[in-house]
Amino acid sequence: MNSVAICIKFKLYRMDDNKAVYAYGDCSENFEGLFELDLEKLISGEIPSDTDMREVVKVIKPCISDIDYQHKANRAFSKIYKHYKETRTYLLEGGYYA
Repeated sequence: MNSVAICIKFKLYRMDDNKAVYAYGDCSENFEGLFELDLEKLISGEIPSDTDMREVVKVIKPCISDIDYQHKANRAFSKIYKHYKETRTYLLEGGYYA
């Protein structure tokens, strides 16, 4: 059985007040996808923890390989969220490899 490696890159694109907009894509692609996060609202409870991921991770423009679902944006979110919880700052750039 072949396992498919997942490789995602992301970087902070811009800040709009407390909202962060990230560019993301596969490691073989450019950063053509965009998604928006407001982690302060999530951590403060203003966005309930049972909120649909599509509301938490708002994909503005999916990357080429993430058209049907937003799995890659959600993977990037998990890394960014962990960093934000520890430091209260948005991660400037990073990746997810599995």
